[in-house]
Amino acid sequence: MNIPLKSLLLTIVSIFLFLPSTVFSWECNGHVAFGVPGNTDQLLCRDGYAVGYNYNRKVASWVAYHITKDSVDKKYKRSNRFREDKEVPKAYRSTLTDYKGTGYDRGHMAPAATVDFSKESMEESFLLTNMAPQLPGLNRQGWRYLEAYIREWADDRGELYVVTGSLFSDETETIGDNVAIPSSFYKVVFDPVQQNGIAFIVPHRKFKKTEIPNFIVSIDEVESQSGFDFISALPDDLEDDIEDDVESLW
Repeated sequence: MNIPLKSLLLTIVSIFLFLPSTVFSWECNGHVAFGVPGNTDQLLCRDGYAVGYNYNRKVASWVAYHITKDSVDKKYKRSNRFREDKEVPKAYRSTLTDYKGTGYDRGHMAPAATVDFSKESMEESFLLTNMAPQLPGLNRQGWRYLEAYIREWADDRGELYVVTGSLFSDETETIGDNVAIPSSFYKVVFDPVQQNGIAFIVPHRKFKKTEIPNFIVSIDEVESQSGFDFISALPDDLEDDIEDDVESLW
């Protein structure tokens, strides 16, 4: 049977368009060098971070970023120019109006103070696909202290791979046009030189810097609650050892 070349090409393209996103080699500037955490509705690549975005919740399921001593020591002036992400279909975007008057901050997943090594990266950190609704008491205190710790660790250790994101309860509330409010947040931090990792699940509430050690969990626990798979590019035995461990605060 002879199949016209044009029809054959269209069939091949259609097959690839509907394959899961992780089938493709997606490196995104090295931010997911140890594995894409999992399939989401849309993958977004930025200069300073990578995003796995959720259409139904209108927030990122995960945001991954690779940082080094050199990158965290570079600083560009903070822009504070929050804006919607036009790469996301309009029906699934969060907007500035969604947050207005709600009492929630636009909380960074990849912190502006961490990925401000270039003007482009700093400005891209204010895209709303890098945000989730956060109570001011969390965003401006405990969450900020945890972000500062990670910058210090990158300065001391040389480089780190970080994945951060949102977790949700069964009864998720929303703001604006159905932007989901997380019940808690997580951070998974991997040191590729010393080959160890530390993870946190923090409640969505105000907390002090001294409370941060109370929120340390195993990477396995974050995987269990999020449904994602971190540092999956490592050999299985090494991945298992790192993910099972519950570290003390670095």
